[in-house]
Amino acid sequence: MKSIKLPSWTESLLGLDPVAAPPHVFALDTIPSRLRYGGFHHSGPGFVYENSLQLELPDGLLADGPLGAPLRDPAAFGDEVKRFVNSIEGPVEAASLVVPDAWLRLLFIESSELPARTRDRLDILRWKLKRLVPFRVEDLRISATQVETFPDQEEPQRLLVGFAIETLMAQIEDAFAAAGVELGCIINSTLAMVASLKHNAGEHGLSGLVAVYPDAYTLCFFRHHEPVLYRFKSSADGHPMRPDSVLRDLRLTTNFVQQHFADAGLEHLFLAAHQDDEARWLGWLSEVFEARPEPLIFEHFRLTRTQVGPSWLETAPLLGAASLEV
Repeated sequence: MKSIKLPSWTESLLGLDPVAAPPHVFALDTIPSRLRYGGFHHSGPGFVYENSLQLELPDGLLADGPLGAPLRDPAAFGDEVKRFVNSIEGPVEAASLVVPDAWLRLLFIESSELPARTRDRLDILRWKLKRLVPFRVEDLRISATQVETFPDQEEPQRLLVGFAIETLMAQIEDAFAAAGVELGCIINSTLAMVASLKHNAGEHGLSGLVAVYPDAYTLCFFRHHEPVLYRFKSSADGHPMRPDSVLRDLRLTTNFVQQHFADAGLEHLFLAAHQDDEARWLGWLSEVFEARPEPLIFEHFRLTRTQVGPSWLETAPLLGAASLEV
């Protein structure tokens, strides 16, 4: 089974030789329902964001569900993808894809040494996931990567596991393939954003990213350029987040960070949010964390021209996906 590919820290587990990601990145959003494109090229130590396009998708084309859902009309989606790809100047033969965090979930698990055969590894991961997630694991596409262990964990390995609905991912890949585009990497929005920011982090310190979406938010902390904590929270039935619930979750997170990373100061606490949400979240983060939250600005990124796109919440994941080694 073709797995979702996570960023460059997968290489040690999967035994792959890293190569640069293609300079073309697509992103699917659900609120609003749209398809976006970013075209990049290298310029000195950074990237030029040279082309930005988006297409509003018809209502109901992307199905709702706690993990997304298979497309109701794959042919109609394929028509939209083909029309969008044909509107891009120049050929796009290979690209990366950024999907919502709700569609590509992440969690950490402990494990003994995994077997060499891919099928055996997947069997173990499915068995572990079956006890942890409320989804049929037989319907999931799964990928995993080894990350930094905790001193008090019971098993020798700690894995970051990504999972998504296999049918949905295959339908999307098929639609792009029919338009002449091979998707070499599928990544969720927050991990792509981390990839765009990780060069700001020191060698041993801890950094955090809070990404606020219209219907959810994610907390991701990373050290040594790899994730060590990831928490995804979605709103109930599209209702706004309750401040008391958010603050309680933030306090649980900071307690976890202090317990497991007491030796690593929090160097950066990045905030990615739309302008209407930014002030409220800055207040919450300042109240809970012992670090000054940093709204995303141009200087945080390896871009050699000014920003293209409506906000860093949209631009940063595209840049991160373009900068990966996969």
